[in-house]
Amino acid sequence: MKPIKIAYSLIGCFIIIERLLRKGEAAKSLQESHADRGSTRAIGAAFGLAMLALLIAPLLNWLKLGRMHSKTLAWGGIVTMVVGLMLRIWAFRILGSFYTRTLRTSPEQHLIEEGPYRLVRNPGYLADLLLWLGAGFASANWIVLATITFPMLQAYWNRIKAEEAMLAEAFPQDYDSYARRTWRLIPFLY
Repeated sequence: MKPIKIAYSLIGCFIIIERLLRKGEAAKSLQESHADRGSTRAIGAAFGLAMLALLIAPLLNWLKLGRMHSKTLAWGGIVTMVVGLMLRIWAFRILGSFYTRTLRTSPEQHLIEEGPYRLVRNPGYLADLLLWLGAGFASANWIVLATITFPMLQAYWNRIKAEEAMLAEAFPQDYDSYARRTWRLIPFLY
């Protein structure tokens, strides 16, 4: 089986998991709060562009436009996608009903510092980036990889800034201390 077909299956799994693991109406809502700053729409647009790019990857490769000739990179993309999917599930399970589509906090919410949140403040976003960038490599096409990478990084950069501002406002003392002891996105780097 070709890596791109497996990548399609893993993206399908991601979409199903996104729907199944969200608990409660607030978690499923697309109603943006002021804290969201349009980040949900930007991520949705990046996802849409990534899916379109993945769908045209076989055509681009057939036309020999941007084609990568490394099977190792393509299969490495699949491994990266699986790691991203597993991290996403772990982050979901730790946050439970506080894992929402849009940025919001609730009165009963507290700062989560267990599981992957012990090291990284945004493990769900890291997971998404691993999943989508892995899909880009699995496509075996540099054009597709670039089309996925730059919009996705920009969307998540903006999302992280908005979320950190929201959490700093919601948990002024706890969040500052938590941010000093953890990494923003990549353990030991950033």
